[in-house]
Amino acid sequence: MSKTSILVVEDDPAVALITRDLFLKEGYGVTTVARGGEALKVVGSADFDLVVLDLELPDMDGIDICRAIKKDYPDRVLPIFILTARGSSEDIVLGLEAGAEDYLPKPFNEREFLARARAILRRSQPLTPKDDRITSGNITLSPSSHEAWCVDKPLPLTLREFDILRVLLANPGKAFTREEIVKMAWGPATAIVPKVVDVHIGHLRVKLGPEGRRVETIPQVGYKLAPPKK
Repeated sequence: MSKTSILVVEDDPAVALITRDLFLKEGYGVTTVARGGEALKVVGSADFDLVVLDLELPDMDGIDICRAIKKDYPDRVLPIFILTARGSSEDIVLGLEAGAEDYLPKPFNEREFLARARAILRRSQPLTPKDDRITSGNITLSPSSHEAWCVDKPLPLTLREFDILRVLLANPGKAFTREEIVKMAWGPATAIVPKVVDVHIGHLRVKLGPEGRRVETIPQVGYKLAPPKK
């Protein structure tokens, strides 16, 4: 098995050193760059399992880098973990809308950062394929191979979108609060603003096309996946 490889895009030498050393202690391979243009070149020439991305870089805004990676490599499983001093709720939503899997403001707790990075890596690694498909109407999802289909066409989902769809698909007709979705999709110890779920639900609805109408908003509660129409 090849070594897990991580790209750290960070112009602050102290933060770059901390994140690099944390990953090296875990046995991961680490590449660090300090500029956005360099990051885009490296991503195009090497395979990474995770990108840790600062937003405030000297040559590019990290949001633009995130969008470019997702646009240029739509078929690659390349999760992006934003680590930045910009910590407002608006910034968090903007980062997630750009395609990031997770977002952690600075200053950060090293143990929390590493735990969340590990969780992203675990979810992005496909297990041995087996017949574990979950199907509801025209939507099918396979947790082991980390693949999803709608009307027999592959769905290009991010890790978070996949996890949320898994929760809803396994429980059609059941309403979940945003807090419940966060715990089931992110993990019970994750400190994520529940409204972040709204961003991912919006993306899911678009990618599901007409089937997206089945993802219903339950006022003052959260969301559910309506059973397919017969």
